Amino acid sequence: DVVKNADVAITRSSTDVDETFLNAATNLKAIIRAGVGYDNVDMEGCSKRGIIAMNVPTANTIAAVELTMAHMLSCMRKFPYAHNQLKQDRIWKREDWYGNELFGKKLGVIGFGNIGHRVALRAKSFEMDVVTYDPYIPSTKATDLDIKYTSNFQDILDCDIITIHTPKNQETLNIIDAEEIAQMKDGVVLVNCARGGLINEEALYDGLKSKKIRFAGIDVFNKEPAIDHPLLDLDNIIVSPHLGANTHESQYN
Repeated sequence: DVVKNADVAITRSSTDVDETFLNAATNLKAIIRAGVGYDNVDMEGCSKRGIIAMNVPTANTIAAVELTMAHMLSCMRKFPYAHNQLKQDRIWKREDWYGNELFGKKLGVIGFGNIGHRVALRAKSFEMDVVTYDPYIPSTKATDLDIKYTSNFQDILDCDIITIHTPKNQETLNIIDAEEIAQMKDGVVLVNCARGGLINEEALYDGLKSKKIRFAGIDVFNKEPAIDHPLLDLDNIIVSPHLGANTHESQYN
C-alpha cells in the first residue's frame, strides 16, 4: 500500500527491494539507495521492469574510512578490552594490555575505491607499508599515490593486517575463506567494515579460535542484527553494530 503509487522510492540498507517490493510498486520509475551498496536491491528485477537504480557512493565515505582506522587501532591496542577492565571491573592492570603498533606493519587493502584508497592514505600517515589489490583499477591509481599495487592476491595474504573495501557480489563473497586464512601469516589482523560475507564467518571463527588470526575488527555480519553470533563469544575480536555510516556528517550527506 505504501509503495503502490510511488514514482520514486528511497531506501536504506534495512529494506529489501526484492520481488515482493517491486511487484507492489507498479508505478515505480526509480529506486534510490541512500547508501553505498546495492546488495539489498534486486538489480535484475529493476532492469526487467525498466526501473532506474541509483546510489550515493560518497555520502558515508569518510565515516567508513575513519571507522576502519578505529577498528584497526583497536585491534592492535585492544582498547575496548582495556576500557572495560578499568571502567566496568575497576581493575588497573597495565601489564594486561601490551599491544602492537601500526608503524612499520604491512597493510593489505582489498578494493581501492572511494573508501579503500582513503584508508590506504591514512595508513601511510602512520608510516605503514601499504599494498592494494583491485583488478578493476589501473595500477597507476595506486602508484600515483605512492601505494604499492599488486595483481597477485598472495601479496595481500602475506600482509600483517588486511582490510576489505569491496562491494558484495558473487566475485567477492567469501573472498577470504579457510583456504586464504591458511596462507596468511600467523597472528594476522583482519578488518571488515564493508559488507558481511566478504570474510567467511565460520572460517573467521576457526581462525580466531586457533589464534592463527590474532585479532579481527568486524562491523558487518551475514545476518543482522547479529546479537547471538558465535563470534561474540571470542576474546580476540572487536565488534560494532554496522556503524559505517553512523556519523552526523554522513547522515546529512
